[in-house]
Amino acid sequence: MDNNKLFSIILIALLGVSALLCALFFASVVSEGVLIGWCYLLLAIAAVSAIVFPVITMAKNPANAKNALIGVLGLVVVFGLGYALASGTETLDVDGKLLATASEAKMSEAGLIAFYILAAAAIGSIVYAEVSKMLK
Repeated sequence: MDNNKLFSIILIALLGVSALLCALFFASVVSEGVLIGWCYLLLAIAAVSAIVFPVITMAKNPANAKNALIGVLGLVVVFGLGYALASGTETLDVDGKLLATASEAKMSEAGLIAFYILAAAAIGSIVYAEVSKMLK
């Protein structure tokens, strides 16, 4: 049995169990706690799959792994730059209640700055591609 057929069988089985649990929930046979537990299990399966399968693919083809690692390194640099540019000052509401500590604010600002950098790079690459296509 090849891998695609095995993955299809596993996918259909997970979908069937999900549909069964949904029907049992609406029939008041199982509680929402069972559904939440099932969702956590599916999330864990997805997370493990998202980590394990790319590692297996990289091990099979090291040339492509180099390109992927360069991309990951680029993302680390962008997030590092965002973290370095973030001020991280405490945030208070009008009543003086603390909304975000300095570390929480710094992480939030770092994520926003990294998003802005990546968005500007995406827009810039689209504009470059279109302009270079027009000039050819």
